[in-house]
Amino acid sequence: MTAPLNDVVAEGRRLVESAAPDLRIRLLGGVGVALHDHRPVPAALERGYGDLDVVVPPKSARQTTAAMTAAGYEPNERFNALHGAQRMLFYDTDHKRQVDVFVGVFAMCHRLDLSARLDQHPYSLDAADLLLTKLQIHQINRKDLVDAVRLILTHDNVDITGGGEGTTHAMSLDRLRSVTSTDWGWFTTVTDNLQLVRAAASELLEPEDAGLVESRVDQIDTGLRAAPKSMRWKARSVIGRKTPWYELPEEVGGA
Repeated sequence: MTAPLNDVVAEGRRLVESAAPDLRIRLLGGVGVALHDHRPVPAALERGYGDLDVVVPPKSARQTTAAMTAAGYEPNERFNALHGAQRMLFYDTDHKRQVDVFVGVFAMCHRLDLSARLDQHPYSLDAADLLLTKLQIHQINRKDLVDAVRLILTHDNVDITGGGEGTTHAMSLDRLRSVTSTDWGWFTTVTDNLQLVRAAASELLEPEDAGLVESRVDQIDTGLRAAPKSMRWKARSVIGRKTPWYELPEEVGGA
């Protein structure tokens, strides 16, 4: 058994690399975003990272537990026994860090199926999926706005189905549309938050970079609004904001 590293970004890389070839572990959260830099990042977008968040394939709870314990982590056995089909918790006790493991699906304010999207980047989720994990938050906080600005600044918007070899520098507009055009709730939370990202860019960045982020946000927003919508989307839009269109997730953690 090896021990987790003190540097959390380096530890994220190590954790992915230490898994067996048939177990794809992919990072999300701030560390996942940090591993997606494809150009220099302004100091205003740098931040500290505490815990790690990862996604693993469906039905891999036993294999994931073996990989995490071999990498030096202690499982929350009670939580994992109850929720391991969807989510697991592990601890790096030396550095007082938690690893939140999502199994196939990222479910917070909205549900994002990632089961077929763990091969888009060697360490992290695809840029569009990372952006969705940030913009799905109904009450988005400062660090998530910073991460969203960072993703948009460092990725060109491209009409591609996903990431993968040769396209990890790109933000897949197709992926963003596919999620938001079938679910009015997703669409509403994402488009609301895009305007907050746009405003944050002008606060955080110099005018040239802020203008680039603003133009990319506008392109994403226009594309999401123009995309054909499903019947389910249209039916839910009739109700609108009269009833909640999001979940309020409970915080999990603690040994």
